[in-house]
Amino acid sequence: MIKRSIKINDFGFTLIEVLVAISIIGFITIASMVIFKQVRMSSRDASRVANIATIKKALAMYLNDSPNGYPSSNGECLSTSVDVGSALISANTITAVPVDPMWPTTAPSVVENGYATSTSQNFCYYYFSNTSNAYKISYYLESNSKFGNAGINTLTF
Repeated sequence: MIKRSIKINDFGFTLIEVLVAISIIGFITIASMVIFKQVRMSSRDASRVANIATIKKALAMYLNDSPNGYPSSNGECLSTSVDVGSALISANTITAVPVDPMWPTTAPSVVENGYATSTSQNFCYYYFSNTSNAYKISYYLESNSKFGNAGINTLTF
């Protein structure tokens, strides 16, 4: 009887083990990228809502000090250098006008009676006031969340 010894290589991994490990790493990477994108969108939306609240408070303080009411505008992107922003800064109601984190200067392509109805997904904080006792600010949220619905939102006061 002849005995043959079979030498088994115990060093290294089999092809199946390597493929399983690569697939697990790929799945974890893709899942984390999707979650990271959603977290970034949510944080930008939270920033937008906080910015709108800051602007609303500044406009309320402006109204208290101004005999003429809210600053009038036929529609503009809010920023430090434009009419409404410079009026708020000169009245010392705000030190800097907050702008949208992604689209600070892009105006909505379609505006009807002060409401942004643009189909585009990117525009600034759009201010409109044709009377001294009311204003509208339109802004865009990227996702549905506790802050509001995705799409165009308009604050009317």
